[in-house]
Amino acid sequence: MIEAHGPTLPNHIVEWTVLIVTYPFFTGIVAGFTVITALVYLFGLKKLKQLERVGHFLAIALMFVAPLAPMFDLTQPIGALKVPFYANPSSPIVLFFIFWTALLLVMFLKSYFMFRRDFIERAKEGGLFGSIAGALTFGAKEVNPEEDDKKVKFWAVVSIPVAMSFSAYVGFLMSAMHAMPLWGTPILLLVFLISAVISGIGATMLLYIVGQSILGEKVDVEALKVPTLVMAAFAGFELFVLFIEYVSEWYWNAAEWPLIAMAIKANLIFYLVGVIGLLFVLIGGFSSMNRSLGGITILSIVSLIAVYATRWTMVIPAQMIDKGHRGIVEPHIKLIGREGISEVIALYFLVFFLFLVFVSIAGWKSATHKEEVV
Repeated sequence: MIEAHGPTLPNHIVEWTVLIVTYPFFTGIVAGFTVITALVYLFGLKKLKQLERVGHFLAIALMFVAPLAPMFDLTQPIGALKVPFYANPSSPIVLFFIFWTALLLVMFLKSYFMFRRDFIERAKEGGLFGSIAGALTFGAKEVNPEEDDKKVKFWAVVSIPVAMSFSAYVGFLMSAMHAMPLWGTPILLLVFLISAVISGIGATMLLYIVGQSILGEKVDVEALKVPTLVMAAFAGFELFVLFIEYVSEWYWNAAEWPLIAMAIKANLIFYLVGVIGLLFVLIGGFSSMNRSLGGITILSIVSLIAVYATRWTMVIPAQMIDKGHRGIVEPHIKLIGREGISEVIALYFLVFFLFLVFVSIAGWKSATHKEEVV
């Protein structure tokens, strides 16, 4: 049953809910992680190489899982498999497939040269993961580390604009819908990209800290200071852009503003979590918190919560506004079933499962690092 707020019954339902909120959250982490890639390969911060390695494992896992979110949202998910065979150039999903394929190919090439030496060493240990690692060497027995490093750097640099384009595509689609208040603005694309950097850095640092702690390895807090400062700076930039976004909405959509205000009020908790979380990251990132392990851990967790809340405010409120401008529709979020929270939880578990598989095959640390320690 449709629940409405307004003088008459609205004429639609909120079709995109938790799965479509989760999809840009996942792709945003992939794009945001490339900022750490840039710090390592463009700005020469070699201390962040282990952090970049962890982020790369996460990005690969998210690349495989992220497309499942919109697929689960479809009434007939199997239809998505027809896209590469019956491509329609005018279809938005085809452009998504092109971006996804391009990024997956770039990340595969980067992975091959980045982990090839690890695969060779891992294959010597035998076992299931050793056999898989051996197959992934594609016959290579010896490598030239310097040549491989050059190729890794090349594909790492290429991955940055490709990943950003992949993440920005959702914002581009929404901003193209000019008939929808809160969506029909080019600023939306910028909001998605900036928040992607925040969540990408936060997720990578959090996994690195947890992984190092579980393995009993030292966490290089000093090395994490730079990405923490970058994350905080982007949090401030995000708050500024969000302010511009809603001021422009108020100016250009004065007639629809009462309905926009109703949709914002209905999602007020998510707006508050997003804004307060971003403020916390901004202030905390430039305070003494960036010099302690506990402080950076808290900032990373808050950054993910704040960005997910921001993703919600970008996807849900606009759909709640009735197309006839007669009221707003309340979204119905199910716990179990299609478009349910259970599906989102399953996607998160799948991400972490693939992450652990990739770590088991290539190793948490590189073969070069192991040799240096020995």
